[in-house]
Amino acid sequence: MYPDSPAETPGGGARLLLGNEAIAQGLFEAGCRMATAYPGTPSTESLEALAAYGAADLHVEWSVNEKVALETAIAGSYSGLRTATIMKQVGLNVALDPLMSLAYTGVVGGLLIVVADDPGPHSSQTEQDTRALAMAAGIPVLDPATPEESREMVDLGFRLSEKYGIPVILRPVLRVCHSRTAIQTPVSRPESGPAEFCKDPDRWAATPKHRYTLHGELNKKIRAIASDPLSLGTYKNLIVDGARPSFGIVASGVPAAYAADVIRRRGLDDRLKLISVGLPFPLNPEKISSMLRGVETILVLEETGPVMETVLAGYLNVSGRLDGAIPSEGEMTPDLVDIVIRKLPGASRTSIEVAGAQDYFHRAEKEDAGSPPILCAGCSHRSSFWALKQAMPGGIYTGDIGCYTLGIALGAVDTVLCMGASISQAAGFFWAYGQSDGPMPAIAAVIGDSTFCHAGIPALVNAVQQGAAFVLLVLDNGTTAMTGGQPTPGTGMLAGGGNGKHVPLEGIVTGCGVSELWITDPLDYKVMVDDIRAAADVAAGGEMAVVICRSPCVLMIDDRQGAVPVIDLDACNGCRICTDRFGCPAIVWGSCGPVIIADQCPGCGICLHVCAPGAIRLEVDA
Repeated sequence: MYPDSPAETPGGGARLLLGNEAIAQGLFEAGCRMATAYPGTPSTESLEALAAYGAADLHVEWSVNEKVALETAIAGSYSGLRTATIMKQVGLNVALDPLMSLAYTGVVGGLLIVVADDPGPHSSQTEQDTRALAMAAGIPVLDPATPEESREMVDLGFRLSEKYGIPVILRPVLRVCHSRTAIQTPVSRPESGPAEFCKDPDRWAATPKHRYTLHGELNKKIRAIASDPLSLGTYKNLIVDGARPSFGIVASGVPAAYAADVIRRRGLDDRLKLISVGLPFPLNPEKISSMLRGVETILVLEETGPVMETVLAGYLNVSGRLDGAIPSEGEMTPDLVDIVIRKLPGASRTSIEVAGAQDYFHRAEKEDAGSPPILCAGCSHRSSFWALKQAMPGGIYTGDIGCYTLGIALGAVDTVLCMGASISQAAGFFWAYGQSDGPMPAIAAVIGDSTFCHAGIPALVNAVQQGAAFVLLVLDNGTTAMTGGQPTPGTGMLAGGGNGKHVPLEGIVTGCGVSELWITDPLDYKVMVDDIRAAADVAAGGEMAVVICRSPCVLMIDDRQGAVPVIDLDACNGCRICTDRFGCPAIVWGSCGPVIIADQCPGCGICLHVCAPGAIRLEVDA
């Protein structure tokens, strides 16, 4: 549940909020005037929650990708406004080009870049550490440990940004984004002046020669920020004790909260000192050294890479990921932190043997291997993949990022790299096989409507211009379904709920130079198969062919699409294709054979075409 508008929530109360919602409240309270984002778990709810405030002086938008989102927010900052852009960690890869340049040019109004990391990973291609990219770019990064700290660090980030004219990254991880805590409701929102862009070509349009000067200024900013009282205020001794412990822990983000809990729960307050660092870059080793004076051994707890550990290794005797005390990959869980702390010499009060951290991690990794995710019952994507395999059997199927990645369970996705790569890789396979003496295989790329607008358009332009020929399926379900149903350019809806301009996908496709285009309904299965076959014939003849598979996401449909089929067990031959290969969760194998669960089936009817003996019917023959 998102916060109500401030007019509906008088101050003084508290509300149970997700970490992402707490970040949104922090942005609202800090006077953010423009917020842009591209949806991606675990970051998505922040923009949605911010849009729910309905502030008239706040522009919110779902941009087509993270690069565009950041570039838009940068212009707002150049105009003197407080702005923010929100994404997940792999989205920062898309925005890296403007990010690196932005560190040099700097900002005017505070610019906060909220990047939600996914240690594990749980819903991402990588578990990359945004702090490492922040170091490479020369951008300060805040690492909150709790939802409340996330909210507080929004204001701190804006203050640092405006004081030094530099963008600041706020890096909540999955456990912060999706944890809940009681947050005081906002009582006020500061006013800000009108937008005013002051032209300064030497800065905003700096030539390479002047960029050298800007780089020097950036380095001075980073050194100053490392010693700024605002930064040092994020260094906290979480275990205050009169004893002189011989062991210390330096932690940032969620691991700091885990460590504090373990130390108190196990009664180790008098043996360990815990320093929580809220600004891991730029780090101040001298400050940490002074806070840990007299401590012999220091353990560094951080997610996911050894960012602080690498810096501190030049000043202190530290242990962590670099020496193998902590696994080099995976999420820092409470159990893992407990094991690592109890393995510190003299820390354990019991004679119980504690398993090694590496053993724990690999054991937990095996225990965590559950059932793979599958497409929803009645999802039109399942029909598209099944039709693709029937129309182009034995082909190479390049996949992309979205819920349709789950087509891998149907044997219809061979590659998944990053957003938009399905089209580029299909072109790569076309050119690779075109240079060999063997036959050209059937090649099909599959991409969703939101992903196509995000990163597929340039890839399609390139493929067409270079003369590649393959089949492209654009799965248009009218939403960004994987992240909760955010609008796409094809819907014409805006982040705040208003109406924008509808941008039809077919116009984009033809504008990219494609002349052979089909628009089909995946739930009209036989027509769908025929259309893909026709497209395959065109591709085999040397032309690019695109099929837009248009059917609304099943989660957006209130009523059933049709009658629920039943299975005639007398006609069933027990092949289990419907349960094991088609994979519809509404079809299960019972004690007597396959059964369709009526309250889970939306009645799409695709299973009728899947069953070879015709045992699945709309009604059993008398």
